[in-house]
Amino acid sequence: MRFGVHCVLYGPETGTDPQAVIGRLAKTGAEGCELGERFFGVDRREELSAILADNHMELAGMHCNGLKLMDLLEQPEAAKAALEKVAGFMAPLKNKNVIATGGVPVEEMRLRPIGSGALRPELHDPEKVKELAVALNRIVREIRKKYGVQVHYHNHSWEFADQGLIWFSLAEYAPDLKFALDTGWAAASGFAPLELMRRYPGRFDYIHLRDCRPFEGDRQEETFEQVHKGFVNLGEGQMHYPGFIRGLKDVLGEEAWAIVEYEIGNFDQNSYLGAVHYLRGLQDMADEYRKEG
Repeated sequence: MRFGVHCVLYGPETGTDPQAVIGRLAKTGAEGCELGERFFGVDRREELSAILADNHMELAGMHCNGLKLMDLLEQPEAAKAALEKVAGFMAPLKNKNVIATGGVPVEEMRLRPIGSGALRPELHDPEKVKELAVALNRIVREIRKKYGVQVHYHNHSWEFADQGLIWFSLAEYAPDLKFALDTGWAAASGFAPLELMRRYPGRFDYIHLRDCRPFEGDRQEETFEQVHKGFVNLGEGQMHYPGFIRGLKDVLGEEAWAIVEYEIGNFDQNSYLGAVHYLRGLQDMADEYRKEG
């Protein structure tokens, strides 16, 4: 497994000064980074390639911000166009990974319990959710055929409402889709990341690493904002990272990407420096554990 870091920590600076951002990330020891279309755009590939080469970094994946779950039901061509825009950017690059979040109006959800899921009733209807999963699979298959890239779905909390209705529907009815599993949001929603990966082998070669603060009571009653602000430095929360990394070694291939995702307001550059060193140490320990086992 290869370790990368997410540029979202730097927000708009990713677009205005990518040399500085990627230079900082390279100093963490990470092998690659993930950029977001939201801040960097999709029309500066040559510039980005030069910056990455200068810093001995790879672009692990590009995050697509234009995919909306409701578009898959109401205007699937808009959903396809959003994904194609990023797929075209990634097609000539080494790591052909498009990371797509199924957008919902987050501002409307911030103060709502995560267990309530998205606001639109269609996203709580098993038949409608199956319909959107089938529509997304068709788009993902067409994009892979045309551009040679793989779309990975990146979850938040709403996919795990209703006993995981959206997430499991995508797993069952969109077999050409892979998952950029956000381990922190899955765990906060009550689903063990390793169990999800073991249940659907072959669907994971790109994940996002977070850690959740310890909590008491029913986390489903916490608001989206409370959970979002409750992510902590890797190893400081409830996810038991030494054992977690050992488990990941069993379900992820050597070329899989594990991307540390820290965000503005919660963390700073030192968080990435510490995380990559911590993860490499845990990976070394896991390798020794496997040898002895």
